[in-house]
Amino acid sequence: MSDLNHNLFEEMLNDYLPEEKKSGDIINGIITRKDMDFAYLDLSGKQEGRILIREVEDYNVGDSVEVKVLRNDEEYVIVSKFLLDKAKEFSSYEVDEIVTGTVLKKIKGGYSVRVGKNEAFLPFSLASLDRDKDYTGEKFRFLIKEKGRNNLTVSRTDLVRKEELDYFNSINVGDVVDGKVKEVLDFGVILELGPTTGFIHISEVSWDQVSDLIEKFGINDIVKAKIIEKDDEKRKIKLSLKQLEEDPWIKFKNTYNVGDTVKAIVKEVLDFGLVVEISRNKGFIHISELAWNNAAKVLKDYKEGDTVEAKIISIDDEKKNVKLSVKQLLENPWDSVKEKYSIGDVLERPVSEVFEFGLLIELEKDVEGLLHVSDLSYRRISNLSSKYHAGENIKFKIIDFNNEKNRLSLSAKALLDDVWGKIDDVYNIGDVIKGKVINVQDYGIFLGIQEGLEVFIHKNEFSWDRNEHIEYNIGDEIEFKIININKAEKKIGGSIKQLTVSPWKEAAEKYHKGNKVTVPISSIQENFVLVKLTDRFDGMIPKKELAEESLKDISEKFSVGDEVEAIVTELNEKKKSIVLSVRKIKEMEEDKEMEELMKKYGV
Repeated sequence: MSDLNHNLFEEMLNDYLPEEKKSGDIINGIITRKDMDFAYLDLSGKQEGRILIREVEDYNVGDSVEVKVLRNDEEYVIVSKFLLDKAKEFSSYEVDEIVTGTVLKKIKGGYSVRVGKNEAFLPFSLASLDRDKDYTGEKFRFLIKEKGRNNLTVSRTDLVRKEELDYFNSINVGDVVDGKVKEVLDFGVILELGPTTGFIHISEVSWDQVSDLIEKFGINDIVKAKIIEKDDEKRKIKLSLKQLEEDPWIKFKNTYNVGDTVKAIVKEVLDFGLVVEISRNKGFIHISELAWNNAAKVLKDYKEGDTVEAKIISIDDEKKNVKLSVKQLLENPWDSVKEKYSIGDVLERPVSEVFEFGLLIELEKDVEGLLHVSDLSYRRISNLSSKYHAGENIKFKIIDFNNEKNRLSLSAKALLDDVWGKIDDVYNIGDVIKGKVINVQDYGIFLGIQEGLEVFIHKNEFSWDRNEHIEYNIGDEIEFKIININKAEKKIGGSIKQLTVSPWKEAAEKYHKGNKVTVPISSIQENFVLVKLTDRFDGMIPKKELAEESLKDISEKFSVGDEVEAIVTELNEKKKSIVLSVRKIKEMEEDKEMEELMKKYGV
C-alpha cells in the first residue's frame, strides 16, 4: 500500500473511532476487571478507563458505571464516580434548603462542615455554638445560607429562627404539646418544645399547692402541657399542667353553699387564723371565727394536718375564696350575758390574760370582759405584767356592753369613785396607817390600803437622811403617815419619815438663839465646820465665825472631835439649819465686861 493510501486509511479510521476523552467529560463505561487498587472500564475508545476500587465496591464486572473524566495519562483515562456524584449533589442544593452536616474542624472564622459529599463553611456568627467547646464529629442540622460556584455557606442560627417561626405558626393557645424538662427553677419549669422552649410557672403546675418543684420534676422528663399564652413578638410560650384537668373550684361551687358544714384540713397556722383545704380548694378561718371568746388561746391548739369542722360563711367566686367559721357551729354565750349581768354590777373574777393594754377577765366560761389599763387606776401603770398575773382575782365594775365584739367593758377605777365619795369619813391627813407595797419605782413606792385605793410615798419621804439608801419590795407591809389627800385627782400621799420628829425640829426645840453651848466638831469642810447638836442633827459654824483672826486653812487650828464653845446665832426653819459662832462668844464677853465696868463706875 502506498504511503498516500496508508495516510488516507488512518484519517478514515480516526474519523470512525471515538474522540479522545477530555477532563470533565461525563461518560459511561463497563467494568472489565478489578484488582486490589483499581477497577478498569471499557470506554469504547483507544484507552481503558481506570477508577479507584473503593468507588465501585458495590459494582461487578460487566456493570455499566457513569463516571467523570479527570485526566488522561499514557495508559489510562483516569475517571471518578465520587466526584461526579459530588458535583451532582452540589448542583442539587438550593438556598434555604435544610441539610444535615458533620463538623470536621474549626478553621479561621468558623467551622468546616461535611454536607453529604461536599464541604461547607459555617461562620461563627451563624453557628450558635460555644467557641470554647470542641464539636468535631458532631452532627447538626443546617440551613443553606449561600451557594457559590463551588462552595456552600450554612447556618444554624437561621435554621433555629426558621424552625422556631414555623413552630410558632403551627401552634395555638389551647393546644396540648409534649415537652422535655430542660431546667427546674424555684418558681417554675422550662420545657424544650422542639426548636424553642416554654415556661410553666409554679402556680400552673397543679390546682393543689406545690412547694418543691425539684421533687416533682426531673431533667429530661417528658411532660404534657397546655399552651395558655403565646407571644409571637417575643417568641414566648406559657404553659400549664393544671389546666389539663378541670378546675376543682368549679366542682366546689356546684357542690357547696353558704351555710353548709364541711370538714377541712389545716394547711397552715398563721398569727391571724387558719389556712385550710376543702375539696382541693383553699379556705380561711379568721382567728375571730375560731371561738366566741379567747380565740387567740384557741388558735394555739391547732397544728398542720388537723381536721376541723366549720361552717361556710362566704364564697367569693371571683377570687375563688372561701371563708369559714368554727364558732358559728357553737352556741353563742353572749346571747345570755345581758340576762345575767347589768351595767353597774360589782364583781370579783380571775385575770385570764395580761396584755400591755389591759387585763382580760373571765366572768364565766366563754364570757370575757376587758379591763383596759386606763380603767385600772387613776395613775398611769406602765408595766402591767409586773403587777398583775393570770389567775389572781380582781374586783371591778361593769361599765358597758360591747355587742360588736361580744365583750364587756370593765373598770376597777370606777370603784374608786365610790370610795372617794366618802374618803373624809375614812381617812384624814395625819392618820398613821399600814399598807402593802404593790409597785416599786425609782421615784417612790405605791401602797395598797384597801381594794382599789392606793397611797404614793415619794423617795424623799422615806427618811430624814437623804443619804440613807432604803429599798422596798412588792409585798412589804409598811407603816406611814398620810400627808396629803387630793380629792380632785384622787391621790393620797404618805410619808414614812414623818412618823418621827424632824431632826431639825428636835434640835430647834433644844437650842435657841443666844444659847451658849460647848459641842464637838463632827466634820471639817473648806468654808465651815459641822458640830453635833443632837444625835440626828449637826449645826454649822462658818469659817469667819471660828476665830477673831482670819483662817486660811481651818484644819490647821481645828480637828474633828475638838470641842468648841459657841453661841447660837440663827435658826432657819426654811433651810432647816442652825448657825453658830465662836467669835461672837468673845464679843459677848467683852460687851459684858464693859457693861459691868460701867455699872461699877456709875457710868
